[in-house]
Order: sequence, then C-alpha cells, then structure tokens
Amino acid sequence: MAGKGTKAVGLALAAFGCCLAIAGGASAGSGPTERIVGGDVADPADWQFIAAVASRSGDQFCGGSVVAEEAVVTAAHCVVGSRPRNVHVITGRPDLAAESDGKEIKVEEISVHREYLRRGRHDIAVLNLKAPAEAPAVLLPTVAEDESETEPGDELRVAGWGGTTATGGNPSDVLLDVALFAISDAECSTHFSFFRPTEEVCAFGEEVSPDHYNDSCFGDSGGPLIADAPRGALLVGIVSYGGSKCGVKKPGVYAQVADNLGFIERKAGLP
Repeated sequence: MAGKGTKAVGLALAAFGCCLAIAGGASAGSGPTERIVGGDVADPADWQFIAAVASRSGDQFCGGSVVAEEAVVTAAHCVVGSRPRNVHVITGRPDLAAESDGKEIKVEEISVHREYLRRGRHDIAVLNLKAPAEAPAVLLPTVAEDESETEPGDELRVAGWGGTTATGGNPSDVLLDVALFAISDAECSTHFSFFRPTEEVCAFGEEVSPDHYNDSCFGDSGGPLIADAPRGALLVGIVSYGGSKCGVKKPGVYAQVADNLGFIERKAGLP
C-alpha cells in the first residue's frame, strides 16, 4: 500500500489487507508470519484475472487486475512517475518462480487518475498493454452492487505476492489470499482521519491475537479486493494503504472501484 501518510509504500500483493503487499502471505505453522498477516496459498482458479506488476528486470512490486483484453487496473501509487518501458505485467503465473508459466507483457501507456496527481486522491491507474493479457477480465461492480456487497460485516477476499511479516518482509513467490470483512466508515475514520468514505472501502481481517489481524501488506498494493456476489466475483477495491505495520491495530483501505468506473472504462476502452 502506498501513499496517504502512514503507509506510503505501495503494497503490492493482495493477499491480505490493504496497503501492505500481500494479504494472505502467511505460510502454515506457528510464528509471527502466520499470526500477523495470515492467509493461505491461493487457488489459481479463483484468481485467473490477477496480474503481477513488475519492473523491467522482472521484479514484482505491485498487483493488478485484468479488466480488458489489453488493460490492467492497479494503484496509482504503484506507477505514478514511471515510464511505460520500465513496467511490465505478468499474467497466468501464480508462482512467480515458475518463469515458464504465464505471459509477460510490455506496457504501452500508463494512465494515472488525475485526482491522484492533483490531490493524492483516487489511488487508481490503468495500464494499457502492448499485447493481449490472455487472461479473463474480472467483473466490475455497479454502484448498487458495490453498496450491497461492502456493508459492514460483509466478507471480502484479497490476494497478492507481498510481504508476509508486519514490517513487510519475506514476500511470497506463490500467490496468497485471505478473507477480510468490511467495516463501517465511522470505524475506519477512527483509524485514519483522511479516510474518504465516498472513494474508499475499509476492511479488517480476522483478529488472531490482541490487536493483530490478517491483512494485506507491502507489495500487495494495486491488487484486487473481491466480493463474491450473485453475478460472480466482483472487483470492489484496489489495495491502497493501511497502518505502518501490516495487520497491527489498523485496517486496510482500498480504492473503491465503483467510484472510478468511468475512468476505468474510458482508459481500458470498455463500452
């Protein structure tokens, strides 16, 4: 998660909570990794649309979601100021160490939301690709679906390859995921005075010990927050920011996709 005050480092993974990179990065067993961020190895069938956003050298630093044949949505803080030639996208590779799997695609254009450039709001960007992603696009929610699927207590899911410790260390080569639960705008505002309820979704993971929760972490930024709705898995949020330590006391905050549908559809070339 990056940006906004306490957490300005892009969390790329999505596995757990929000601003840190990977929400579910924890491996089985006891110890601080499981206790702090939690999570399980993800079923690739559940995350066919997920993308790793990587540097030109191939190092994954953020997550993303395929929204069109040649477009991926990610967090603005992951790519702001970057040149397209220095960023590429990896699809179909849940284990990043399996370099023969999936597809690596160069980026043609980076579009960062203008409100992020002006005021640090709307932490969202669209990457237009030079070739098809060869992965199914995630479903985008309507405003009504977003409202009904992100009420306090609703279960959500996040996934990524980010850090698996409270400080963001030990990123995972293997895609991890974890369950989170939406919390009220009022509760989120007690943790972040700059939280914007009309633009963001806030979620906590399960509390596994006093003030320690399953969460996303650094490296999960830009990855998908999913709601399992009657129509299918909906992309309701994008990993954006959280506390200074992953899963400790504070929830994760996600850029709200429904609030940015026009931007996404326009930049991704969707009808």
